[in-house]
Amino acid sequence: MASIFNTQYLLVAFGFIFFALGVLIRFGTWKKWYWRTKGSAYSYLPIGVIFLLYSYNDQAQAAMGVNFWIYYVFYAIPVIVGIWWVVRTPTFVKPVWVRWVEAYPKETYFAMEQAALDDTNWDRHITSKEDVEAWVKSIDRGGTKTKTRSGSNK
Repeated sequence: MASIFNTQYLLVAFGFIFFALGVLIRFGTWKKWYWRTKGSAYSYLPIGVIFLLYSYNDQAQAAMGVNFWIYYVFYAIPVIVGIWWVVRTPTFVKPVWVRWVEAYPKETYFAMEQAALDDTNWDRHITSKEDVEAWVKSIDRGGTKTKTRSGSNK
């Protein structure tokens, strides 16, 4: 009995979904993931590539024959990139607003995290660098100035 469900279409759909989410994360369009998943969402883009590669396994095997092992080597690239982006996320992968938030010392960062977890609309505070600075000032109840990791006063 022939299957009415084509798994290749499902794999391609998953590939495009993960790839699109990765792009939305990278460009800072989707922000709600940050405090819940930390760096794991950075791997969405490479995961999308893995799904797309896997969806064409049968065609690649038919076309490449005994050299199909080369196709498997291509799997290593997004796997390694995905692990790298989760374990030690390079700055160029992080959206600019994440760099603004992570520029603050750990105490301030953790206070921002707690404030974000208590407020479902926290992303309104990160639309610009000035908004992030104003958010930090509103969190800083003691009225003392907070320094960024780079050392400048905020």
